Amino acid sequence: MDLEAIQSMWAKDSIIDDVLLDEASMKIPQLHAKYLSLHNEYSLLIKKATHELKPLTHKKTLYYSGKAAPEDYDEPFPYKVMKSDVQSWVAVDESIQRVEMKLCYYDTVMSCVSEILKQIHQMSYNIKNMIEWRRFTNGI
Repeated sequence: MDLEAIQSMWAKDSIIDDVLLDEASMKIPQLHAKYLSLHNEYSLLIKKATHELKPLTHKKTLYYSGKAAPEDYDEPFPYKVMKSDVQSWVAVDESIQRVEMKLCYYDTVMSCVSEILKQIHQMSYNIKNMIEWRRFTNGI
């Protein structure tokens, strides 16, 4: 599930029917479970991508420093790179950047889902405040 789908789901799920506040209150645990499972899913994806990045970075460091085994690559790196410049070459490598972008995307989704979970925790207070406001306006 992508960020756009999560945001559109939340746009629908965040609406509290001010007539059926009891149903909205009973819906809170289901919403929490739904978004908590997304939170867990993306947390695991972040860990997976992080573990994918470590050996890839090591492999690319060996490649750019000229220490990689020739059979690991189609062709050796054509330049002689100083040891201090290897990390800058690794940082701009396409495969490294792809994994880093994946991590950035997962972090953004996690941030979104975390904010949604905070709002779900706040929902019961919002419903309670709606009920109290109705009592106040109706003179009860």
